[in-house]
Amino acid sequence: MPVRNFTHTEMNCKVSVADSPACAGEYIDSLTAKDFVGYNPLKASPDLQWLGREDLKGEGLTTRRQVAARLGEYVDNDHKSIQSTRDQLSDLVDSIDLDQLKRMLQWSDSRGRVNATRLLAGDSKFRRTFRKSMAPVEAVALVVPTGANAGVEADVIFARTAVALAASELLTQAGFAVEVWGYAYSANCYRGEDIGNAVAAIRLKAADEHTNEAIAASGGSAWFFRSGVFGMWAAQGNACSSLGQSRDLSDEQAEHMCNIIGLEQAHVMKTGTGQDSVANAIKAGIADVKQALHKWIGGVEE
Repeated sequence: MPVRNFTHTEMNCKVSVADSPACAGEYIDSLTAKDFVGYNPLKASPDLQWLGREDLKGEGLTTRRQVAARLGEYVDNDHKSIQSTRDQLSDLVDSIDLDQLKRMLQWSDSRGRVNATRLLAGDSKFRRTFRKSMAPVEAVALVVPTGANAGVEADVIFARTAVALAASELLTQAGFAVEVWGYAYSANCYRGEDIGNAVAAIRLKAADEHTNEAIAASGGSAWFFRSGVFGMWAAQGNACSSLGQSRDLSDEQAEHMCNIIGLEQAHVMKTGTGQDSVANAIKAGIADVKQALHKWIGGVEE
C-alpha cells in the first residue's frame, strides 16, 4: 500500500502515513466513491481561492480530486513563497555553529548515505547496507505542520512549509542531509465513532535524496491539504464535512508524532493555529528552525 492507515490510541486518531507525496497521490487516485462512508471531499466543488490555486481558474476543474491530481507540478505562488524565506533563513543558519553540529554527529569511516531513522534514534556511528554517496553526510529532520482551520488563508498555511524547505536547502548546502515531513492534525473529523481525530503525515523529502521542490512544495501545500489530505482522512470512516479543525500538538503528542513516522528525535515544528499572516507564520517557522538547530547542537535556546 502506498499509504499506511492505522489507529493511534494515545492520540485518539486515525492515522495515514505516506512515504512520499507520490505515494499519497497514488493512494488518492485509487479511491473510489465506495471508499467513502460519509463525506467525500474529493468530489466536492473546488473553491480555488480557498484552496490557494486561483491560477487554475478557467481550466474547467469541477472537483477537488482534479486539484489534488496536480501534485508535483510547478506552482508559481508556492515557489515564490519559498524564495521569499531564503534570505531570512540564510542569516539564521550563518549564526549557528554548524561545525559543532557536525562534530556531534560523528560518522564511521564508511562512506554511505545516512539512515536518518537510525541516526535520530540515537545511533551516532553506523553504515548503511547500500552506498551511493562518495562522501559522508550529516542528517537532521524537520516535521512541519501543513494543516490549518478553514478560515486561514492558503498562503499563511504554506508559509511554514516554505520555511522548512528553505531551511532544508540551506542546511544541505552546509553539508547536511535533511529529512522533511509534513503533518496535519485535526479534531472531530468523524461522526458516531470512538476515534474522532485524524492525523496525516507525508515525507516531503528523504534524507538521502535531493529536494524535488515542485513535489515537496505541492505535498506540503494548502491546496493539497484541503483536497488530497482531506480525501485520505475521509476514506478512513464516517467523515464530517468540516475536516479542517486543526489543533496544536502538545509536547506529548509531538513525541507520538515522531514515533508515528519513525523519527524518534526529530524536531516537530509547532502548528501555530492562531497565526493570521504570512509574516507571522514565517517568523514562527524561523523560530522553530532555530530551536531545532540549538537542540541538535545541544545548545541553550535563546
